[in-house]
Amino acid sequence: MIIHFKSTPFITRTARNIEANEINSHFQTILPTRLIEFWKSYSEVSFENGINIYGLYIATERNSLYEVSRYAPEYILIGDDGGGRGLFIKKNGDLNVFYQDLGALSLSFNSLDIDLFSWLEDDPIIAEDNLTSDELDFIDEVKVYVVSKPIEVNKFMMEIRKSLNLKISIRDMRDKLNKLPFLMIENITLMKYGKTIEGLNQKYNCLEVRNSKNVILISPERN
Repeated sequence: MIIHFKSTPFITRTARNIEANEINSHFQTILPTRLIEFWKSYSEVSFENGINIYGLYIATERNSLYEVSRYAPEYILIGDDGGGRGLFIKKNGDLNVFYQDLGALSLSFNSLDIDLFSWLEDDPIIAEDNLTSDELDFIDEVKVYVVSKPIEVNKFMMEIRKSLNLKISIRDMRDKLNKLPFLMIENITLMKYGKTIEGLNQKYNCLEVRNSKNVILISPERN
């Protein structure tokens, strides 16, 4: 397969005899012939801006690693943007490119409305204009507040210091827990810490997250 790249990506070529039926059975779909041909010719294609398209071996490994068949069973992971977002095609569909944060595969996917190979031949990017407000929240720096006192205070203090890599001492944290609300940490992103914060809230139900516009993104459940 020949792809006429506009730029000059880093290419790792291969020459594999891939049985389409075996691959279709593995992914439980009928893959487009052009993708099979790509996997026969390329092990990986990486662009300077971080866009990375997987060969068959890496695609199989990453789909298993991120449990795509469990969290996003309609999609196949075929690459990433080098910044935490996966690139996907839809099963039983064409080669339209979709993307989503790899830590949020249960959310709705976003479409670039372009064929994979047309995109690759024209310096592939995911423009900031294509990002939804939800995605901007993932890359925007946020502030995390403690807004209510957790029941298991000692356990909470130990766990949140470790989970968020906090430098505040136990003594200072204990004092601040008596003067709620207080700012626990700022200048972090949900892309890196979102799941951690949600996990802490499931246990202690006391954290609130606000973005740069002071909009609440995560809050404790109200009893």
